Amino acid sequence: MISSHRPLKTTVGVFAAAVVYGLVIALAVKPPLLGWIGFAIAATVVLGLAALAPLAFERTRVSALRAADAVDRRERLLVVADPRCDERGLRDEILVKLGAAVMVHVVVPVRVSHLHFLTDDETQERREADRSMRRIVALLEQRDLAATGSVGSDKPLESMTDALGSFPATKVVLATPPAEETYWLERELLAKARRLSSVPTTLVIVPPKRRPASHVSRGYSKGST
Repeated sequence: MISSHRPLKTTVGVFAAAVVYGLVIALAVKPPLLGWIGFAIAATVVLGLAALAPLAFERTRVSALRAADAVDRRERLLVVADPRCDERGLRDEILVKLGAAVMVHVVVPVRVSHLHFLTDDETQERREADRSMRRIVALLEQRDLAATGSVGSDKPLESMTDALGSFPATKVVLATPPAEETYWLERELLAKARRLSSVPTTLVIVPPKRRPASHVSRGYSKGST
């Protein structure tokens, strides 16, 4: 069973609605200056709590899922890859880890920021994950490997357990960029993944994609999400 983050988003929505309603009432009642100051303080506190909600509530609470049953004894490799991993570097790591595996399934979870987590609008991030997944699958197919791919949820562990429920992997590789580029939901990812599944799981560090110069000009800094 996998927990859902919808209740958290609903709670944040309620907070925001309360602030709006309070403002409407305040405009109708026309309180004195001290009342406006009090309302501003309360609104700031509520909005601050909403922004920090992702840190207060663990998003990676995922229950172990029964792995899919294999129809044969052939080895299969499941790869869960951060979308910021360089596709060619990831392909090389997969080839090293492939061993006797006859099939590879690549799952690229959606990577969202702390604040974007509070909304349902993950369109751009999902497109980025889809592009990354298609590129790595194409690179593997160029090496005559049987490869499939899918876009996961915005929780890496949930993406892994969902994939294990339909793809009978005999081993799992988690691929992340270096520490300064790591997604905020990938902390202690390997240890958590091993607690969720008995399938042998390893972690590889893949160089990040080169970022366009425009990111530098806009004040992009490493580790930002």
